[in-house]
Amino acid sequence: MPRYPTEKTFSRRRLGQLATLQFTAGLAAMAGGSLAFPLLSRAYQDRLMKRPPILGTTFSQLQCYYMQLDWQATFKAVVTLGLDRIRLCAYWHEIEATENDFNFSQIDWLLEECDRRGIQVALAVGMKVPRWPEFHFPDWLRDRYDTQGNHLPLDANPAIAAHGLNFLQRVVEHVRPAPAITHWQIENEPFTHLAIAGGRFLSYQFVRREVELVRSWARPEQKMLLTGSITLPAAQDQADQTALKLSMPLVDAFGLNVYTKVPLANTFFYLEPLPPFWRTLRQWQTNLVTHGKEAWVAEAQAEPWEPNQLVAMGKPDYPSANPRRTAELVTTLAEAGYSTILLWGCEYWYWHHQHGRHQWWRAIQQLTQAPLADTTQASALARKPS
Repeated sequence: MPRYPTEKTFSRRRLGQLATLQFTAGLAAMAGGSLAFPLLSRAYQDRLMKRPPILGTTFSQLQCYYMQLDWQATFKAVVTLGLDRIRLCAYWHEIEATENDFNFSQIDWLLEECDRRGIQVALAVGMKVPRWPEFHFPDWLRDRYDTQGNHLPLDANPAIAAHGLNFLQRVVEHVRPAPAITHWQIENEPFTHLAIAGGRFLSYQFVRREVELVRSWARPEQKMLLTGSITLPAAQDQADQTALKLSMPLVDAFGLNVYTKVPLANTFFYLEPLPPFWRTLRQWQTNLVTHGKEAWVAEAQAEPWEPNQLVAMGKPDYPSANPRRTAELVTTLAEAGYSTILLWGCEYWYWHHQHGRHQWWRAIQQLTQAPLADTTQASALARKPS
């Protein structure tokens, strides 16, 4: 029987041994080495900017709340950017705020807007869906049960598991007729033990059951998606590979979360990808396509990740993210053969747009209009026998 991965306390922002690697990367950069992803010169940016066949974003009404944005006004603006697909989130604490009393008004409105605009939807469902604090339990469940996990999968509590499956079924049965839904994302990085989620996680057996149930409830043409990540800076955590291996037999698509500059703990030292990170990213794309799976980037960094801040909103250009870095990242990922790339940060772009800082907004508009990347080399690698 497959094992879920060993504990990963800091997937995208590893502690411990990474400080040494970051110092080494810094020395190499000062010496003229190229250890981060390749930067495009500003003079060639417009000519070289490329996009994947499907470019999209993740929208979170919860993030709008954190940023004091009107979520409906924000979404109405986001859907005018020319994106192909949007990942929406079915938040348990919003939909079932009172036990067995389900309110689908928000998700219904979002789905109707996407259908009206001809935008495809990947709907994230389950206990753990995007944005902090990852596990979005309603108050009534948190008051009744221990939702901290205590080093065990949360589904080890039969009551939590039963409530979770009931919520999942009610969501899928309610929204499955929505024409816009092409994919169901089951949980968000379910096999990783992220510090941002308090180290809480779900078991392989439970997630497999969720995928099987959603597949049985969904429309036949709708596909299943799971997500994972590659550890910065050098793909050094075997748990990432384990999560990929566990996920692939279960789903039609696998989404990778790619952050290319994040702070080391709460310091102003930043982790950036070393060459093994990029080799692993290309190997995963080849592996997925070879096995008939859709290779996605479910989160491509398009907002800053700064120390001690939930959202860094003071300026549009931070060390960890700016519009130029995002354009270069999308081009790199598209040329690596990832067919769907979902940008992370649309609420952030809109917030700046509303405050007269239009750099992000215009950059995303330019990306949506960019030519498709040439993936000939990536396709050739995918066809090459292993």
